[in-house]
Amino acid sequence: MFAVIMAGGGGTRLWPKSRETNPKQLHALVGEKPLVQAMTERMEKIVGKDQVFVITGPDHAEMIKKRMPFMSSRIFVDPYRRDTAPCIGLAAVYLSRLDPNAVMMVSPADHFIGSEEKFAAVVKIATELAEKGHVVTIGIKPTAPETGYGYIESGDLFATINGYDVYRVHRFVEKPDVETAKRYLAAGNFYWNSGMFAWSIPTILSLFEKHLPATYASLMRIRDALGTADEAEIVDREYKSIEPISVDFGIMEKLRDILVIPGDFEWSDIGCWSTVFDISPKDANGNAVAGLHIGIDTRNCLILSSENRLVATVGIEDMVVIDTEDAVLVCPRDRAQEVKKIVDKIKEAGLQRYL
Repeated sequence: MFAVIMAGGGGTRLWPKSRETNPKQLHALVGEKPLVQAMTERMEKIVGKDQVFVITGPDHAEMIKKRMPFMSSRIFVDPYRRDTAPCIGLAAVYLSRLDPNAVMMVSPADHFIGSEEKFAAVVKIATELAEKGHVVTIGIKPTAPETGYGYIESGDLFATINGYDVYRVHRFVEKPDVETAKRYLAAGNFYWNSGMFAWSIPTILSLFEKHLPATYASLMRIRDALGTADEAEIVDREYKSIEPISVDFGIMEKLRDILVIPGDFEWSDIGCWSTVFDISPKDANGNAVAGLHIGIDTRNCLILSSENRLVATVGIEDMVVIDTEDAVLVCPRDRAQEVKKIVDKIKEAGLQRYL
């Protein structure tokens, strides 16, 4: 069995900490370790140290090697951002050379997991089902009508394994508006789409062949070139030609036989600063603080200061204040999703050095 950590995102909603050359997965936004390292070590405890691989872009691969030298031989390079389906397909091709029949667990790098024990129990069930030929995803029991996540609607009960119910997936649904999200929460059979999947390598490659045949053809040409003198040239040419598409849209939404295991292990996709606030420890005034801060009448704020610089606040509430060496972000917590618009404005202004 293998675990693959996808670490190729840009994390624009976590600017100014997350930059193109130093994205969010390389930061210790929650806890003491970079997100990619935390997820890698979490998976190592489940599948074994030599069985976890990271797939990321060329520049980020070098940064991960420097920070996690023990992973140097287990980093796959995704040469172009082609979304999650090609990324997963490329990893499956590389892994097929090690064990063509192995089970493959896929997870994004930037997730917060509260209970390691419960997470491990769910992953083990998912991989056991994948060994039997099933496609399995992990859904998260929603705690609020969240509009930033896609949802999975569960159908009939498939089995109960070690105390965990496993359901057939009725459908995947896109990110809803708030009223729809409220209906999903009230219905009780909708789960947040975590982006974590388990399948065997033959199963996922057969799904590419059926649902994304052009991508499959390119992946097979890459597989045939591995280990040859033409490998680098063919990988670059074929992968560059692949149409970008998410695994949800390209494959998952087309299937009629998927299983979902609801996870109750305290999960968050660390996608914006309001999420970082939600899962961070708070002081007596409800503030989540990292670095040096002095505040007067400051409540329920996220405040991160850069090294050796004091951030002082007076009379603010429900705010985000992120101080870095060359940029400062100040915004209401409930507008943290809009930070991506700031990044777009910076690009329009030609201020590339701040990206």
